[in-house]
Amino acid sequence: MRYCAVLLLVLGASTAGLAQELPPLEAYGELPAVNYLVISPSGRLIAYRRITDDIDVVAVVDIESAKLVTSVDVHKVKPRALRFVDDDSLVLFASDALRWSRYGGALEIAGSWMLDIDTGNLRQLLINARERSPYATANQVVGATADGDRIFVPAFAGDRRWKYSLFEIERDTWVERLVQRGEEETMDWFVDEEGRPMIREDFDGESNAHRIWSTQDSTDVLLYEHQGEGRLISPKGLTGKRDELIYTKHSLELDAWAAFRMSVTDGETQGQLFGREHRSVSRVLTDINRVVIGVEYEGFQPSYDFLDAELTERVNAIQSKLPGASARLVSWSSDFDRLVFHASGGWTSGAYLMFTKGKDDPQMLAAQREQISAEHIATSYTTEYEARDGLIIPALLTAYPDVLEAGKATLIVLPHGGPASFDRANFDWMAQYFASRGHIVLQPQFRGSEGFGVAFRTAGNGEWGRLMQSDLDDGVQTLIDAGVVDSDRVCIVGSSYGGYAALAAGAFSPELYRCHISINGVSDLREMLRDDHRELGGDHSIVQYWEKWFGAEYEDRQELDALSPAKNAAGFQGPVLLIHCLDDTVVPVTQSKIMRTALRRADKDVKFVRIRGEDHWLSSEETRLEVLQAVAEFIEQHL
Repeated sequence: MRYCAVLLLVLGASTAGLAQELPPLEAYGELPAVNYLVISPSGRLIAYRRITDDIDVVAVVDIESAKLVTSVDVHKVKPRALRFVDDDSLVLFASDALRWSRYGGALEIAGSWMLDIDTGNLRQLLINARERSPYATANQVVGATADGDRIFVPAFAGDRRWKYSLFEIERDTWVERLVQRGEEETMDWFVDEEGRPMIREDFDGESNAHRIWSTQDSTDVLLYEHQGEGRLISPKGLTGKRDELIYTKHSLELDAWAAFRMSVTDGETQGQLFGREHRSVSRVLTDINRVVIGVEYEGFQPSYDFLDAELTERVNAIQSKLPGASARLVSWSSDFDRLVFHASGGWTSGAYLMFTKGKDDPQMLAAQREQISAEHIATSYTTEYEARDGLIIPALLTAYPDVLEAGKATLIVLPHGGPASFDRANFDWMAQYFASRGHIVLQPQFRGSEGFGVAFRTAGNGEWGRLMQSDLDDGVQTLIDAGVVDSDRVCIVGSSYGGYAALAAGAFSPELYRCHISINGVSDLREMLRDDHRELGGDHSIVQYWEKWFGAEYEDRQELDALSPAKNAAGFQGPVLLIHCLDDTVVPVTQSKIMRTALRRADKDVKFVRIRGEDHWLSSEETRLEVLQAVAEFIEQHL
């Protein structure tokens, strides 16, 4: 492991250690006081969600006067994102887990609401559209007319045979009507300047047929077709003239997903627009009409390219002014004179900063965690180590310097979920809590993680419970061999796939770990495949996706059981804490129930905590605190 340079840097740092009075657990577990902050196209207003005590509101503020323009209670809406249409309207995007008798359990329902900034009225989009399916609501806006009088949103239409269709809403009259009905395979829409449908994307998960159509002039013209394994390209936006469709695909030359152009007239490809070696495009930046301005790349730190070279240079310069923090562009005025960044990590536990063109210093718009100041923030260092087969594994190491200097510290291994995801070098609330209590936190970016090239991502195919798992063990062993951590004081904590990894560590390498905590984790791979296999069939793209990850088909019970912690409970040595949210629609609570039963039958130490009224992502402050308290008590007891 290449820790020498890292440790020299850490030991010479001046970050505060454990001698200072620490923030309480609640300071880490609480939701950020301000979140989802965005700026209006004019650059005159900002909007954000604010949560304090029993208050949960979306507020709109005039930047120059710092006066509140309007606010609305959103504790029932629970927005996850905000977007201005113009200075008069703000769209709130939300989802919630609902109990639905026809579905037979909890279902994550997405919806959108529009806030009239002048009146403060909040209305749900498409709630009264007659053609809309009664079980589906709008979850995105794909366009708006220049005057903002009409907005365009896709949603499912029909009753028994749902079709993803395009609707429009007249803001003055609130008339909602169907513009064009989609097909059963339709998954996305793009519109022209007047909101007329111009591009439709279809994907059939059963036949793996992917098609992109030009729908201009009410005539379907096939622009792209592929039938095979999944979607090879992903449409993202349009050029300013709307004569080209921007899409992402795997570039063999770059070993990354890059952005390309396609003619909307005949589907002819126009070449690469954006791309970087070993860094996939993670986000295509667009305006509300899906006109592309630039891209964000994966990695520990976000990086950017824009169509406007001057804007690229300016954003790079801004990021250089925020050393030590992960600085992410989150919003901008339509003329780009004002850019809003979210800074996290290093010197801040989370802050929104506005940079105005022609001004040297940024304007602080909001701080997210006022109880956690710079001296309490542990440093997250990027490093790497060598796996047993020679593959280099990137990782984040978070700790106070004096803990690292002392050596033989306790270690928390914190694998991310996904598993096709990655950690950023920002303020991670759970990692920072562990570090504040004197632990070292290791976040390995095991093979299969995104953010480090397509080859690294695909190296995880078929490696659940195999090399993906040993990548974690190899990181632990390297720290032990370097004398950084105590070999007898290592605990593994994870959510979702990370929860599976925490349980797999107990089943397959129990000698390395003293305790295991799984939050909404998977324990039985065949059981996870069961519902999709029954409902969709073995040839469906979703089933094939997971079988590729697992390296075994649904019919191969013996192989799937060999990879399932619940089928290998006898191997556990350390105590296990299972936490599962009852409204989890991603990993059902039955996964933790199965694991608890297996551990009890094997006479192992297990505790099971059920979290009521919470989803897979711990979106509620009250339940997030409940989870962190349970984790903290378990760690204190066993580590």
